[in-house]
Amino acid sequence: MRTEESPVPEAPESEVSPTERAFHIIEMAAQVGRVTTADIVTALGIPKTTAHRLVSNLEEFGFLEHGVERGRYQVGPRLLELATNILAASTSNGPIHALLVETSRRTAETISLGVMRGSEVVYIDSAIGNSPLTLNFQKGHRAPVHCTSSGRVFLANMEKKQLDAYLLSGPWEPITPYTIVDPDRLRPEIELVRKNGYATNDSEFAIGVVGAAVPIAGPNGRLIACLSISAPKARKSLEEITLLVPTLQAAALRITRILSVLDGGADEAETEAKPARRKRS
Repeated sequence: MRTEESPVPEAPESEVSPTERAFHIIEMAAQVGRVTTADIVTALGIPKTTAHRLVSNLEEFGFLEHGVERGRYQVGPRLLELATNILAASTSNGPIHALLVETSRRTAETISLGVMRGSEVVYIDSAIGNSPLTLNFQKGHRAPVHCTSSGRVFLANMEKKQLDAYLLSGPWEPITPYTIVDPDRLRPEIELVRKNGYATNDSEFAIGVVGAAVPIAGPNGRLIACLSISAPKARKSLEEITLLVPTLQAAALRITRILSVLDGGADEAETEAKPARRKRS
């Protein structure tokens, strides 16, 4: 009697919900910057078809998008929107906003917290200086990255391929007669920011306004936001604003520490709430 050979079944996947896998993929993209389906297969131990399906769903909902490099995915616009809203909610009326107010009082100028969204900087919180002729950047205010000090900090922290791709989108619209719109002129400015660790701006976004910005690192060491100061030239010169950069850098470091405490507190609470999960065989 002939017996037919039955196909060897694939190893069963670990009993992890699709939602949890999706969150793992989003977390990977946020931490690493760009991921491939091969990275996801290795990290989560799932079949390639499952990884492709999850990535496709996340891309459809805007949580992931194709990066500059083929086959690699990065965080998408909907996830950036969500992250911006979360960071904005965590700063309002909290310790980070209090720090912005303190820094504004010390410098007598407007201090703003900005994140990058596409090719713009979105200001998610600010503290207004108490001096006359003080600038007022309201929450939700947007500005192009090519002509703001915060924007240039973000550009200076991009990887080469990302920066090259952005520069290919120029020349850009001049906001003022002093705006640098030529990519060939902007590149050395970005390199200077990378060298100095901070950026300055003189009338490129608003005539008669000077400013400076420094990076803010998250708990994982990656750039997540910028802290900036702005003032009318009638009261402060660019040189005087630059002298306040160490004050900004000290405040940015304190924000990183605050975020680390908040992030650690959430992790501890989760650990106490449930034991570590083990994969089922």
